[in-house]
Amino acid sequence: MKAGDLKKLFSDLIKDERLSHSYIFFGHGTEKEKLVAAKCLANFLEAGNWEAPTRVLNDSIFYDAHADGGIDLIRLASEFLWQRPAVSIRRLLVIDNAHALTLYAQNAILKIAEEPPAGALLVLLLKDPGALSPAVQSRFQRIFLAGENVVEAEVKEVGIFMKTAPAKRKEFLKTLIERTEEEPRLVDDFVRGMMMELQKDPVKNWKGLKALSRRWALMSEFNLNKRLQLEAALLEV
Repeated sequence: MKAGDLKKLFSDLIKDERLSHSYIFFGHGTEKEKLVAAKCLANFLEAGNWEAPTRVLNDSIFYDAHADGGIDLIRLASEFLWQRPAVSIRRLLVIDNAHALTLYAQNAILKIAEEPPAGALLVLLLKDPGALSPAVQSRFQRIFLAGENVVEAEVKEVGIFMKTAPAKRKEFLKTLIERTEEEPRLVDDFVRGMMMELQKDPVKNWKGLKALSRRWALMSEFNLNKRLQLEAALLEV
């Protein structure tokens, strides 16, 4: 999802009074891009402008879990989230590098997400939701951020795949993998494009988004069979 789409999504959620209390911003865009998106959301909630804030915000706190794994998170959350917003729609707590949260800190976040204060909003930033416990994942709505480096190949290959008959998609993926010898970035571009396509209807496609994100993270970290990983994630999309 790109910046303009993210703005529209949250505008619609607020307008329709469907804004949740907890979100995960994930994907293979840079960590800076996720953080900028969260800052734009904070400014949007408080001032109505979708841009990085140029002043100190009253109702938003940004916490980096890399610092201590979440040791100070419980105290911070209890002191901050249960207060009423001063000027914003919600009091926003953004947890950057959420993959670094200890299990103890994750359990504390889970309790907040299960019974959130009326005026609170939690946003976790990380590359792969699979780094969090299944219980925490189940309480947060996921939003995939594709990043700004979208190339035409992402759109082209995805369009071909979506028009391919289900029975022939295995062959498409096999050919795609074979082409990476000449085009090394092709698989990554294709996965980013598929994430963007599925994010157009995140409610309908949440299982596909979750599976593809997890498989992509595994492919990036380990020497796994890419064709099999993509088949497992995409053949039922």
